[in-house]
Amino acid sequence: MMGMGGGFMDMFSMMNDLMGGMEQITNSSNCQTFSSSTVISYSNMAGAGAPNVYQETSQTRTAPGGIRETRRTMRDSDSGMEQMSIGHHIGERSHIMQRSHNRRTGDREERQEFINLDENDAADFDDEWQRGTSRYRNQRGLAYRRRGGPEEQLAIQGPEDSTIRPSRRYDW
Repeated sequence: MMGMGGGFMDMFSMMNDLMGGMEQITNSSNCQTFSSSTVISYSNMAGAGAPNVYQETSQTRTAPGGIRETRRTMRDSDSGMEQMSIGHHIGERSHIMQRSHNRRTGDREERQEFINLDENDAADFDDEWQRGTSRYRNQRGLAYRRRGGPEEQLAIQGPEDSTIRPSRRYDW
């Protein structure tokens, strides 16, 4: 053994160097990144009925040119709330679409948020974002879709989109 510091301190130093290098790479204007985070909480008290499940997911994809896509979802079986948002960002400009559904009350809400962008310019911004991501579509990048799958499927379907009984499962 090399004592308390020896080998382990060298390993931690190497990990810090690696993480610093990764940070420099992701801040580069020529880099694509994907980041995902999921939190799931499950509780079930004996005899209390159905279990309570809370699930939250966040994903960020980036491409050169300041292009970024953010996706966030939340599902809470206790309150019945389901929320999702998808944001398209180019530099400091953003178009974020949000949808929520309360399964207990049936209330639905859809919102759009424009950051450093006029609502009248939304279609042009979306076209610019699509053009900026088009070269990355054949990779598992910003517009990844499975072959043979639907062109686009929303995480929370609108009432007009729903043709089957909603699932009671809490996986996405």
